Amino acid sequence: MRLLALIVVLAACAVAAALVAGGLSFGGAEARPAAARTVPRLAPPVPAQDLQREVGPLPAPAGASRVDLAQASVMPYLRLERGPKAGLAFDLEDGRILWRHNAMAVRPIASLTKVMTALLAVERFEAAETVRVPRAADRVGGSRMSGLKPGRRVNANVLLKGLLISSSNNAAVTFAVAGAGSERAWVALMNRRAQLLGLTCTHFVDAHGLDRRNRSCPADLAALAMRAMNEPRIAQIARKSYARVWPGSGRKFTLYTTNHLLRDHYPGAIGLKTGYTVSAGFCLVAIVERSGRRIGIVLLGSRDAFFDARRVAREAARAGALPAAT
Repeated sequence: MRLLALIVVLAACAVAAALVAGGLSFGGAEARPAAARTVPRLAPPVPAQDLQREVGPLPAPAGASRVDLAQASVMPYLRLERGPKAGLAFDLEDGRILWRHNAMAVRPIASLTKVMTALLAVERFEAAETVRVPRAADRVGGSRMSGLKPGRRVNANVLLKGLLISSSNNAAVTFAVAGAGSERAWVALMNRRAQLLGLTCTHFVDAHGLDRRNRSCPADLAALAMRAMNEPRIAQIARKSYARVWPGSGRKFTLYTTNHLLRDHYPGAIGLKTGYTVSAGFCLVAIVERSGRRIGIVLLGSRDAFFDARRVAREAARAGALPAAT
């Protein structure tokens, strides 16, 4: 009997050794290759042609598509006391750099995230198309647009106005779910589009920017702003200080801009987007146009983004990069 028991034990040990040598492990509900738990597999980069099939063809820009950081800035002397953590000023037509400060610094961007959501939205929804409001839009916090009741169908341009003028988080979620089936799938499209545009600093985790993990840098946001301002629907809406809208039922109401440059009728201000969270600080992509010349100003982590933007625009006018305000 003892001999038989010893034979059984030895056989079991031999089987276990063979299984381990073959790459199997024990101790869980299921046996899996040990290497699968300890050596993660890296996803290969998605080829450009596959990206285009996923997110649609990339519209050709009317002017420059990004800034050239190899250029010397026009205003290297400009220092903003207690200014932003990172920033960039540029010419929208040729990408010329006017001023920069930590242009490649990766930082949280708050609601500047909505610029990418707006780009995807105008590509996927016609202006007069109606979009169904999902239940998920009713659960998002932060700034919200009135009248977006789950199940209600709302005009796409009304949602775009809520997104860009009053920075409505529920409008962003509505576009996301209607456009991709879920916010998670929409965010994947946002990141695919960022990759296709060559935005190496940029990563999104939601459609609106509440999560601190939404990140980018001034150079990437400049390229994104160039794309956005080439879209007539975005450019037309982003310059409004307010808009009267109808949310598909009930009465009309007024949306007011979060952009104080527009509220204060700053000379030439025509957009584009504001952002704020505790982790991101005050963020701004400002576009100023005078006498047909347009400059963009990106500010991240500012104490007073509107004051900083005015200072940059004033110096750009002194340097001859922008006509003076009249």
